[in-house]
Amino acid sequence: MSPIRLLSVMLHPGLVLLAGCGDDPDPTLPKGSSSAPDVVLISVDTLRADHLGSYGHSRPTSPFFDRLAAEGTRYAFARSASPWTLPAHTSMLTGQLPVTHKVVDDGLVLDPSVPVLPELMQQAGYHTAGFVATMYVSTKFGFDRGFDRFEDFGLTTEKKNLAGEVTATDVVDGALEWWGKQPEGEPVFLFLHVYDVHYEYDPPGDYATLFDRAPSGDDPKYKNYFYFKKKKNRLSEEQFEHQRAQYDEAIRYVNDQFERLDKAAKAAGRDVRFVITADHGEEFGERGTWGHAHTLYAEQLHVPLIVSGSGLPAGRVEDVPVGTQDIAPTIAHWVGKADALLPDGVPLIPGESPAADSKRVFPAETTRFKTNRLGLYADGLRVEWDLKADRVELFDPHADAKETQDLSEARPEDLASIKAALEASQGAPWEAVSGGVATVDKGVFLKDGLHRRSLLLNPGDRFTVLPWDASVTFRAGEVDHGPFQAVGGARPGDGLPIRYVGGGNAGKQELDDATRAALEALGYMQGDADSEPDGAHAEDGTTLD
Repeated sequence: MSPIRLLSVMLHPGLVLLAGCGDDPDPTLPKGSSSAPDVVLISVDTLRADHLGSYGHSRPTSPFFDRLAAEGTRYAFARSASPWTLPAHTSMLTGQLPVTHKVVDDGLVLDPSVPVLPELMQQAGYHTAGFVATMYVSTKFGFDRGFDRFEDFGLTTEKKNLAGEVTATDVVDGALEWWGKQPEGEPVFLFLHVYDVHYEYDPPGDYATLFDRAPSGDDPKYKNYFYFKKKKNRLSEEQFEHQRAQYDEAIRYVNDQFERLDKAAKAAGRDVRFVITADHGEEFGERGTWGHAHTLYAEQLHVPLIVSGSGLPAGRVEDVPVGTQDIAPTIAHWVGKADALLPDGVPLIPGESPAADSKRVFPAETTRFKTNRLGLYADGLRVEWDLKADRVELFDPHADAKETQDLSEARPEDLASIKAALEASQGAPWEAVSGGVATVDKGVFLKDGLHRRSLLLNPGDRFTVLPWDASVTFRAGEVDHGPFQAVGGARPGDGLPIRYVGGGNAGKQELDDATRAALEALGYMQGDADSEPDGAHAEDGTTLD
């Protein structure tokens, strides 16, 4: 980590903090373009919206972000499409939902033919750089595409990820050093990803005691999502409150590091447009446990989205939903490249109501660590469908922001309507050419509002298989065909009695033994005797993505 920089920051009356920065002044930036603003896309890993002041939080976690929100547009009802890092960031930089790009597990990587935002910014004449702080947004998964400079700090070869060695200070220091060396008069695009708000929520120096006591060796250590769901392992409210306080301290630390970037840009007279967002949130006991990646509730998918800066008007968008899949189309629109994307998102035009079309729907999914859930927001309601347990819940997130009241029994017609829209959003990409019986391994079929392990099919029947990389075998007569996979394996070829007619050519990504061992050591892949989800299938992973 970089040396500690002394900077007095007034938080509120009577509270002053010595914030961390380096002893040397930040680099002086060159003058910017007179015709094109710089664009800085900031993704704060694991940042739920309701822990920012501009989204109603009581602690002073985010004064810089809140100022950007006041000066620009804050989207109150922004949603991610995935509760973990890899698919969420793939959506953020392509404009495609997971159902389209299908990068839904760490054995998969984006098809190189899919356009990504950094490539479009290069084509528009921008100098591009990315500085990231986790393996799941690294060169390992192709995130370096389109960047003149891409720095993942050795995350693909060294055991840094959960050790917290790549900090927001490192990311901002790297970005400022690169920016200071760019040609005068030319615009830059920066993608900056930080990991400090992810567990262990361990900010440096005085930040670690800003809202609560210092961390202690007696504090509970994260194991996995289902471990803490067991009654004997549940955190007390006092323990949860300490974790929330540490989380908030990490947010404040990140906020202050990015303010350094803004100050350097202002000192150089550069025009900058900021986009502040997150890949997903974090559960702190709302469903009785701790972490992310396993569910699609508000604490997981309600993320901040702030668009602010040069030439953008101030405004508030309160009830109209938007998604992180709208980010790439929005930025591409600014540089005249939106048509180059094949997005599920839409450009957000500050000052105009986004996507007023009431037909727009927002699907979400997770199949991480043997979970299998679908969600959909549409017509003011949201459905959560646990395919493993075949349990469906219905929420009104506008009246019930925390999604605590299940309306499925009280509003069966609405449930049926939203559930049908959810199934339709998956596209039914498999088709039976002849009659037969299809079976699935480690997944389910989705057809006609039901989930099943096997299907009796007639010619022309269409259906969905989830997760996308589940194996499908088709028996026609006495002959078995397969197994086939939509992604990560072989698809059926011509002349067979089953075919795949959907898109999403996500490639297979092999993690070598050393990488897997490192991830296990860091808590990403961890078995535990108490790690058993609802149902018969044992859980063998953590939510640390």
